[in-house]
Amino acid sequence: MKPLRIRSELEIFGWPLYDIAYGSGGSDTRKLVPAKGIIAIGEVATGLIAVGVVARGFISVGALSVGVISSGALSFGFLATGALAVGGLAVGGIAVGGMAVGAIALGYSAVGALPFGLMK
Repeated sequence: MKPLRIRSELEIFGWPLYDIAYGSGGSDTRKLVPAKGIIAIGEVATGLIAVGVVARGFISVGALSVGVISSGALSFGFLATGALAVGGLAVGGIAVGGMAVGAIALGYSAVGALPFGLMK
């Protein structure tokens, strides 16, 4: 399958306004084409706002998500939501963080079916 790439010509601080990338680098390689931009959408996405299977950015959404505000199956961030969420404020099935809310919650302050917190 030929990779799909749609990229903005407008750049801000050297990054395109948006970058959408799907597929591999070609038939001779299986390396995924990453999306990098202010708004990045792709299987591997890096940007201020990132959406992808693997996403990293200030705001990120993906199966594996890393960002200040992140959401995904496995999510890491200051504000993290997901099946497994790790962060300052974590909300998820399993939540680990300063303030944790979830079925299993581990944190300084924890709320959930099985809360494990230090604060009483």
